[in-house]
Amino acid sequence: MLKRILLSITGLLVLGTSVVYADYEMGCDDPLYHAYINQQLAKSDIKNKQLYRETLFDYNRSKSNSANPYRRISDLARHLTYSAQYDDTEKVEANIAELLNLGATLQVDQQIAAATLDGFSYENHVVGIARAWVAYRQGDQQTAFNELLSSLEINNSSLMSAFGPDLYFVRHIYTDGHSEPVLSYLEKTEQFWTGKKADDMRYVWRTMINANCKVQFQFFDSIKALELGLRIRDVNR
Repeated sequence: MLKRILLSITGLLVLGTSVVYADYEMGCDDPLYHAYINQQLAKSDIKNKQLYRETLFDYNRSKSNSANPYRRISDLARHLTYSAQYDDTEKVEANIAELLNLGATLQVDQQIAAATLDGFSYENHVVGIARAWVAYRQGDQQTAFNELLSSLEINNSSLMSAFGPDLYFVRHIYTDGHSEPVLSYLEKTEQFWTGKKADDMRYVWRTMINANCKVQFQFFDSIKALELGLRIRDVNR
């Protein structure tokens, strides 16, 4: 067994042959880290509210001026991501119904073309996440968690394969203390969100969740995990 070596030099902790950065002396329980997370979440909320306004403007414009049904579907799907977080649940449900109606009214040849691409996988995912938001905000947690997982029952999607799934809802419920549905969601994303970046971020988030750390579900978690002193490999090297 390697002799355990403990050295603390300007916040650097060396354990055996592993290097762990310990910028936060109390690790995941450090008040400074909690303050940082709260600040990041507040910034994200401001950004998302701005995106809510921008995507609503885009959808209203395409609804009024565009004869292209795909444009209207795309714009409404983007807006639904933010509508689900901020609009009252009746409005969210109306937006869901409108998006589904737009897809249903496409001509048969247009539906075939869409299915050839990815079967509206991204839009179906957005609808599933929006339904999860509605159920959760109405106090039905089990339905919300079921909808969360169902939102990943999609065809291969080049968009979601490249950029990953929605993480706003999982961040919200994790902040509320629900880790199991988040872990189940991350596991299910392995079916389509592949590659080194996806694997690295899932690894980081799982490590942080298992250590009961606050998580922002963004790239910066891969840096903060090291600063918290977690025994984790540096995925950014």
